[in-house]
Amino acid sequence: MMQPELLHPIPVRARPVLPASVTLARAQEGRAFPMPADWIHEGGLRAFRGDAGYLGRSIAALKLYLTLVVNQDATSAAGEPSPILLSYERTTALCGLSDPLICAGKKALLDQGLVTTCGDRQGGTIAYRLTGLRPSKAAASVRRAPQAGARIAALHGLTCRQAPNLAVLKTYIWLSAQGSDRDGVVFLDVDTASGLTKTSHVKIIAALAGLQEIGLTQELGTPSRLAEQRRVRVLPLR
Repeated sequence: MMQPELLHPIPVRARPVLPASVTLARAQEGRAFPMPADWIHEGGLRAFRGDAGYLGRSIAALKLYLTLVVNQDATSAAGEPSPILLSYERTTALCGLSDPLICAGKKALLDQGLVTTCGDRQGGTIAYRLTGLRPSKAAASVRRAPQAGARIAALHGLTCRQAPNLAVLKTYIWLSAQGSDRDGVVFLDVDTASGLTKTSHVKIIAALAGLQEIGLTQELGTPSRLAEQRRVRVLPLR
């Protein structure tokens, strides 16, 4: 039986290209949440495949991963990250995944060693922990825009049946893992990103356009004559 999310996908509406001054202000909004980056630089995104039988759970896993990153709470006195407590209902409200897709995404993350869980608690709440936050060779973060309510519209719009959405999620996570300057700008080497995410150059370029349409990035031009070198401003999840 097809999942409810797949029967009724939420359309992603294109947004007008915003002036650089506006995106600069947006890049500094909200709160930055630490994200483990070593696994990304080591090619871990290649495990999330887009072929038949893998696409839906790969997209679900990356949507769930971003949701977990931006729902971290304060750390404990011992310096260890506190568990991220999310019920199925709240996870659905945040990123739009149905219960079966949450289970599929969680299993994929567990299989890759990217999270640990303490099992279901009362009310269907799961205690997640991100692995690899400490120690980490690379500092990375994902910023979430201040907003009323729990819904992350961009993640709701990236449904699990659309193959291009996998490239969009991989590209956003890859960009976030590069570490930006104070203005949210990162340098993207398309060739390197392609090899370490198992995503073709064409799909990455298309993903950049898709990210800009939904307000998660802004392309700032190329620092050289090589089309594979891009300057991109990474914007907060909203």
